[in-house]
Amino acid sequence: MLKPLFYLPLLFLVYLPLSYASDLTIEVKERGTGSLLEDATVVLSDGETYQQTNKAGRVTFPDLNSPQKIKILAPGFESYSQTIPLEKTLYTVYLKPLIVESEGLEVTASRIIENISKVSLSEEELSNVPGSQGDPIKALTALPGIISTGEGSSSVYMRGSDQDDNITWVNRAPVGYLYHFGDFYSTINASLIEDINLFLGGFPVEYGNALGGVIDVKLRDPENDRMHYRFDISTISSSLLAEGPVDEAGGDSFFISARRSYVDLLLSPDQFNDSFEDDEDEDPDQITLVPRFFDTQALYHQLLDKGHIDYYLFTAGDELEADIRDTAKSDPELAGRFSNQQKFLTSGLNWEQNWSPNLNHTMTLAYYHNEALINLGSDENGEPFFVDSVSNTLLWQPELRWKTNSQSLINLGIAASYSEIPLELYISRLPDENDPNFDFTSQEKFRINTTLNAHNLSPYIKYRQQWTDKLTTNLGLLYSDIYVSGGFEAQEWSPRFSLEYQATHKLMLTASWGLYLQTPQGAEIVEDFGNPGLLMSESEHRILGMEYQFNPLYSLKTEIYQKPMKELVVPVDENLPPDNFANAGTGEAYGIDVFLKREFRQRKMGWLALSWGKTERTNKLTGITRDFSGDQPLALTAVWGQPFRGESWKRWAWSMKTEIHSGTPYTEVTGRHQEDPTDPDSRWIPEFGTHNAERTPVYYKIDLRISREILLRESKLKLYLDMQNITFRENIVEFDYGNEYEKIDNPTEVTGMSFFPFFGVEIDF
Repeated sequence: MLKPLFYLPLLFLVYLPLSYASDLTIEVKERGTGSLLEDATVVLSDGETYQQTNKAGRVTFPDLNSPQKIKILAPGFESYSQTIPLEKTLYTVYLKPLIVESEGLEVTASRIIENISKVSLSEEELSNVPGSQGDPIKALTALPGIISTGEGSSSVYMRGSDQDDNITWVNRAPVGYLYHFGDFYSTINASLIEDINLFLGGFPVEYGNALGGVIDVKLRDPENDRMHYRFDISTISSSLLAEGPVDEAGGDSFFISARRSYVDLLLSPDQFNDSFEDDEDEDPDQITLVPRFFDTQALYHQLLDKGHIDYYLFTAGDELEADIRDTAKSDPELAGRFSNQQKFLTSGLNWEQNWSPNLNHTMTLAYYHNEALINLGSDENGEPFFVDSVSNTLLWQPELRWKTNSQSLINLGIAASYSEIPLELYISRLPDENDPNFDFTSQEKFRINTTLNAHNLSPYIKYRQQWTDKLTTNLGLLYSDIYVSGGFEAQEWSPRFSLEYQATHKLMLTASWGLYLQTPQGAEIVEDFGNPGLLMSESEHRILGMEYQFNPLYSLKTEIYQKPMKELVVPVDENLPPDNFANAGTGEAYGIDVFLKREFRQRKMGWLALSWGKTERTNKLTGITRDFSGDQPLALTAVWGQPFRGESWKRWAWSMKTEIHSGTPYTEVTGRHQEDPTDPDSRWIPEFGTHNAERTPVYYKIDLRISREILLRESKLKLYLDMQNITFRENIVEFDYGNEYEKIDNPTEVTGMSFFPFFGVEIDF
């Protein structure tokens, strides 16, 4: 009897593991971000036992006594299955987000109802345009009606209007400048952009007045589920972004972003000069401070009952210095130190409130500060020429939107601003698009030390009426009351009208007419330097359009336009202030823009932008009519992007951009003569042909972008390679006639950017 009793303890030890039971907790997170996933379904191996994760991303199964195979299902994520050893009591699972069909981002309709001359693309589409280095604002040059002001430049002409004739908003407030030196990047972090309204013309009254178009950038709301961080390093700069909730409640949220270029940290001025030195120059210009820039964006998003307030701050700065030598031989007062420092700061708030289902308002209050300090060459006594300008502007723009019934909408608003502009300068007027033969040395120099005060009061009303299921009209009226100290005053009306006719469920016909005004530039109206008696420039926007939806994927938008302009400001160098500027210019732009677009779905994107146009300027003082510098009769841009094929390549993507356009107008140098024929050492003066009568050859370029997303457990890595000009085509962008115009008979062909790869690495955690 003792023997069986002896084996009982041994049998107990052997079977103890088989009868042991424990609790198993499964924690579910998103791979790449580490965010906890609520309502994910966790199924045990028997298929009958399952639970959904709670707010902490967890489920707990009690009293399990054997290894378990689990399966996890969550909408928008790949399914997951794994056998969990019994000794595990807490097991963390990271689910990969599915790569699914996307409908594209069309949030702009909620901000601006009008669609005439408006182009809207999602941030993801624009960010993946090759040649833009992931910057959606820079990618705007790939759209119809847009002409770049120079090879690689992001500054644009819009339908025959100069870059200074366009309005730029970021969160309904002005910014000092949109692009850093070199136009490689905009001054706004690309990852913060929600959408962009681009109006090529015919824009509504709430934007105010300008001869050209509108670039309206809206920043997104900060993430508020947890703290997020993004580090971005690219060829030229690096940035850091932090965003998240203000407290654990997850209501109010914020983001702050900072970026700085680092070329000046990697290359000394001598190394930089060696990289770009021209062997033909005997005494080349020298960079003494390698160009550098920074920018910062911060936003606090405060939730209200049926509304919110965004408090924001944007700032940017750029700086460079050089010693001008060789290029000043024919313009000696340019020789010497050149420096350019500029910066801006915009701070303010946007308050959006829904008072009822039919009544809401938006109110912007912003302070804008801009600085520009330019030093350039010196006079015969060695005193440097300079411009030291500071502007401080306070802007207030409330707008009330009242939906009187299901067919009628009224917008009432007012834009009020006050500016104080201390200005000190010793310089001539600066060259502009009207100057084919600008010679700084021979220009009259002026000294100014004054403070300008300016105010603008512009009430407006807009009435939208849907008359039938097919016909809708928009009527707008803007009044501008502008005053600048020194004598400039203007009180003008700007009426605008548009019509939308839904001919069929696929076809919409549109028409628009409006009067658009523009205040002369500050230097053109400042007392004792310009002409305070100038009038406002005017343009009419006349537009007929058609929008056709072939199917849910493809659509076509076509517009023809005509834009006559008058009272344009032209310089009159033969006279002194106030007669050195006059409203003696007229102009006209007309053409057609075609935009064939594939909707952004299944990570595929693409469009074809075709523009044909003509734009001219006439100087009534001389009677000469010429091509505008932004005249490019034909421009064609094709963009396509999609993921690579194959399961193992699904997180790789590629996109390609092909652009071809007519050559750029330029003024040919036809001869030269010495300033003093009796002095063999006197400088050479160029002789020019007809203004903008010649054109560079046809421009052609292909850019390619390849990107890869890598999901780590609680972070995400994105790599991209943006390769410009993959065919190595040498596009002629201008002609160099020599520093003393000695190459008149055989000018050097200056080519644009050859093949150049930009890289970028983004880390989200």
